[in-house]
Amino acid sequence: MGVISDFFLARRLRRGPTLLLPYAPDPATVLETVRLHDPQAGPYGRGFKIGQNVELRGPIELTPELAARAGLPAGWGAAFFARTIDSEAGGDFARPSLLVRGLAERLGGREHPECQEPPEDLAEVTGGRPVPVDEVIGLLADDVPGLTVATVTEAGTTLLTSAESPIEVFVTEWDADDVTYELSADGGYGTEVPAAARRAALAIAARAGGVARDHNGFLITQ
Repeated sequence: MGVISDFFLARRLRRGPTLLLPYAPDPATVLETVRLHDPQAGPYGRGFKIGQNVELRGPIELTPELAARAGLPAGWGAAFFARTIDSEAGGDFARPSLLVRGLAERLGGREHPECQEPPEDLAEVTGGRPVPVDEVIGLLADDVPGLTVATVTEAGTTLLTSAESPIEVFVTEWDADDVTYELSADGGYGTEVPAAARRAALAIAARAGGVARDHNGFLITQ
């Protein structure tokens, strides 16, 4: 690799969002995991294409020299970086970071630069059917105990809150066959809260139908 290529690659890795892995990954495993975020993702150039406008480039071997030039922490064996392919094409510009963050959680890696703030949006079930609020509260009794109706808006959103848990549940009825269930929490919570929200989303999806996704937009499978 030439000096100019090294320079641009190091700058791209430094800027991020970059996925760091301690091992040389199996591309098939990476693609399988990427498809939890976008089932239509596929090979693209030297990596993968996600949606219409996001590229995940890699794997890139992290030599000590390249890691030092890119300002990356030592000890990581491989990297991917995510970027929007066409900055003028529009789309979801948060997606590269969400993609890298979700892959890091599932592949035993790390996001660079690291996000220091815990997410407020924890999980979501879309395309579900209406379920009586009392039944939703009962479904979530183990993972979000003490839920009660806090607010019902004119727009059709019901807010469920709990004095025993930081998790809030927003139930929005778009029409008779399309209800969205959003689970969120204020910052400052422990590591057990996102796991509880994922379990709650799965319980709702099992009862109401629809698709359960986590805070990074990845399908929740267990």
